[in-house]
Amino acid sequence: MIRSLLKIEMKKLTLFIVPIFLVAAFALAGCGGTAAPQGWSSPTVENGALFYGSTVPHLLSLDPVTGVKKWQFPSAPDDKSLVAVYSTPIVSDGVVYFGGYNGNFYAIDAATGAPKWSAPFAVGAPIVPTPLLANGTVYFGANNFKFYALDAATGTKKWEVATGNSIWGDAVLDNGALYFGSLDQKLYAVDAATGAIKWSFPAGGMVVSTPLIKDGTLYFGALNKMFALDAASGAVKWERTLGEANEWIWSDATTQNGVLYFGNLGGDVYALDAATGADKWTQPFAAGGQIRSAIVLDNGTGYFGSSDQKVFALNLETGQLKWNPVAVTGPVLASPAIQGDTLFVPTHGYNMYALNTADGSRRWCFDATTGAACTQ
Repeated sequence: MIRSLLKIEMKKLTLFIVPIFLVAAFALAGCGGTAAPQGWSSPTVENGALFYGSTVPHLLSLDPVTGVKKWQFPSAPDDKSLVAVYSTPIVSDGVVYFGGYNGNFYAIDAATGAPKWSAPFAVGAPIVPTPLLANGTVYFGANNFKFYALDAATGTKKWEVATGNSIWGDAVLDNGALYFGSLDQKLYAVDAATGAIKWSFPAGGMVVSTPLIKDGTLYFGALNKMFALDAASGAVKWERTLGEANEWIWSDATTQNGVLYFGNLGGDVYALDAATGADKWTQPFAAGGQIRSAIVLDNGTGYFGSSDQKVFALNLETGQLKWNPVAVTGPVLASPAIQGDTLFVPTHGYNMYALNTADGSRRWCFDATTGAACTQ
């Protein structure tokens, strides 16, 4: 009896400690603790160029066919003024938008890497999320508990809205409403034109992933739960608890053919019925490391990376491997991107890989520390 009670209490303690430990680990490794922040940015491929934030840190533009560097921002090799880049760059009308961990938001000429605004917009606090651009406005959150709307052409602030803690996740836009999560354990619905809060949902855990909206339903993870909410009201349609708190959902959910796909820090990939939350596979796919990467979907295959320095390709119907995991140098903490039959995978060790989607074979690898092809 005593042993059973001890096991229950230890489980309760684990559920409390693990999330705090994970946040602390992120804070030390990437958000200004004793270790220098290093960032993990996903790639964007647009108009014949691949853009991403390297761990160096710089914003880089590469030729997606050859992996040859076109430019970097800042241009000086030893300029570390960005501090780190977690924000995935977005591209529109020849301009690249991204946030720096130094607290500045930038608009950069996509062809040359030259700044477009006379000065960056200064938040004064680290920027982690990927920006969202719509209707001439760029939206993003920051570590000062605020969410911003800027004029995309000038960088002038249109509005800001406060939450109860830092904002690490990206926002999505649907029917004039922005949806994003906060470390205050809430998901917010905000009027895109004014910044007025429409509703907020208490998720019971920190929200670090990007919500997915599909047919009026919002899907997002909070700690070890996946939620489906009515986008208009915030009412719960269903929720799914994955088990232990170390199964925290950092992975952005993706969907195809009525199935929801996502990974977690427990190293599992789930396929759930988007309407009910029921399992679609016999069991989750178990990777060898933590999964922060989204499961990127293409032609019946889901691609992602994990912290054990491997890249995976899964058959979406069965949850089985399409090809053997590909070993890379450094953990994969950001989501890959696909263009045509090429998978672009950044690693948290300076490298960017271009892999063949058919079999995982390497096409090229770029080392941001040297500015040239990888030596291994």
